[in-house]
Amino acid sequence: MSRPRTLNWLDAPRDDSGVEMFDETSHTYRPYTELAGAALRIAGGLIERGVPRGAVVPLLCSTGPDLVAAFYGVQTAGCVVSVLAPPTRMSGEAARAHVRAVVEAVDAGTVLVDAAHHDYAVDVLAETGRGARVLLLEELLTGDPGRRDLAELALVQFTSGSSGRPRGVRISHAALDANTSAIRGWERAGRDDSWCSWLPMHHDMGLIGCLVVPVSGNNRLAVCRPETFLRHPLAYLARFDANRVARPATITATPAFGLQRIVDKVGHADLEGADLSRTRAVIVGAERIDPALVDRFTELMRPHGLSPHTLTPAYGLAESTLAVTGVPVEETPRAVRVHRDELRVGAKVSLAEESTDRATVQVMSCGRALDGLTVQVVGEDGEPLPEGHVGELAVSGSSVADGYLAGGSGRAEGTAFVDGRLLTRDVAFQQDGEFYVLGRLGDSVKVHARSLFAEDVELMLARAGLNLSRVCVVLGEADGSPHAVAVLEGLGAHAAEVAEGVLAAACPGTRRHVAQVPRGAIPRTSSGKSRRRQLWQRLSQEHVFDAVPATADGPA
Repeated sequence: MSRPRTLNWLDAPRDDSGVEMFDETSHTYRPYTELAGAALRIAGGLIERGVPRGAVVPLLCSTGPDLVAAFYGVQTAGCVVSVLAPPTRMSGEAARAHVRAVVEAVDAGTVLVDAAHHDYAVDVLAETGRGARVLLLEELLTGDPGRRDLAELALVQFTSGSSGRPRGVRISHAALDANTSAIRGWERAGRDDSWCSWLPMHHDMGLIGCLVVPVSGNNRLAVCRPETFLRHPLAYLARFDANRVARPATITATPAFGLQRIVDKVGHADLEGADLSRTRAVIVGAERIDPALVDRFTELMRPHGLSPHTLTPAYGLAESTLAVTGVPVEETPRAVRVHRDELRVGAKVSLAEESTDRATVQVMSCGRALDGLTVQVVGEDGEPLPEGHVGELAVSGSSVADGYLAGGSGRAEGTAFVDGRLLTRDVAFQQDGEFYVLGRLGDSVKVHARSLFAEDVELMLARAGLNLSRVCVVLGEADGSPHAVAVLEGLGAHAAEVAEGVLAAACPGTRRHVAQVPRGAIPRTSSGKSRRRQLWQRLSQEHVFDAVPATADGPA
């Protein structure tokens, strides 16, 4: 196969650009010339130790330059990389179970780790009984460089598992190359652009959007661990301040949660004297975007030079490598208000006037399809719907993955590859060529011929003052009746009263419950998303739906 553009930097690495790892008080920097050499030595070490060409090699490594070198080293050795989530103090058995599941799913004979995770990996792998060997990254770095013909696949990335068990997605070099090129074109990325990221590198948004995309262009990349951002978001924002750093970052990506963290923790006084005018694109994706949050973030940043059109909503998923749609960079994102009772598959939406009426909902555009991709809104029969109708997003084109591991492609309950298309299970409508994403079919319930979406109800809870990081809404049917549950993590009686009021307004026709649980009780993916289906099953096992609901309208 021809050499993909994502690997060209290895042959011509820049010595004036590289990867910086930082936290609140310190930073380390390694130029691309050094990282390219490290990647080739890692490749040589894997070849010397007999790792077969085409083998999937799970990689367990801390965020930073070593992970970058190892990611490309595995590929250069003709192997396929799968990046594992490093354990945290809070991850516990769930993280160990995920490592075991990945190793078994890819049939790994070798796992590559850094010294910080060596003992952990040995311990966890012993529990699989598979005999997979653990290779230490630092030992491979002492050997000779090497390379082999590339495998057809570049990586196996696992879905977040927010709506079910994580599945391994098979990403070819061709798909990775196509999506990387499309993203760089959409972002208008040039030689002098610089990225900054706090996203975990095991997750598609952090791995593709904030590792592969900048590294493939030899662009400078500054990264910190998620916990650094959560503790001290100013350390992250400082990397965009032209008055604080010589080469301020121009591009970043974040879920909406990241914007929420900034507006909650940072004030105008903290940003006094900051010059954020060099920032060109703040890509926002991974979850439903609240237009009110966009307004709050924009108002906080505007006095310090950040233009409103810098915020760039997008839509994507691991099964399409990463990005599917995006608002063109340097265009102000649009939001429209639609009637809630029209939000059902097959229905045509009509735009509503500006209103505070809870019978309407404001939805943020996620832009247009990226180059190389065709995106359609389809009905329950899989046929395309006219513009303005609500349906499921179907994606085809050059960035779509080769499918799931073990040939999993059936429709089942989740995202699936069917007849050359990726059926996403995400519900949206198209208006003036732009896509407006509402939520997932699996996270919704039909009531009185319309659909309620969990993301929509959660945004209403946030607007009522509840902390979204400690709230999860699950919807579904039990005993023939639709149920809506607001799960509050470590929140008190006042929050429960607020949640009851929001559910009453947002979910008429359902049996409504407010469940108060201790901190840490909401199951989450390795990227921090709530596992709604797992939570629904747990609530069912605890007979929450059998109990007298907090509020109910009777049978729907």
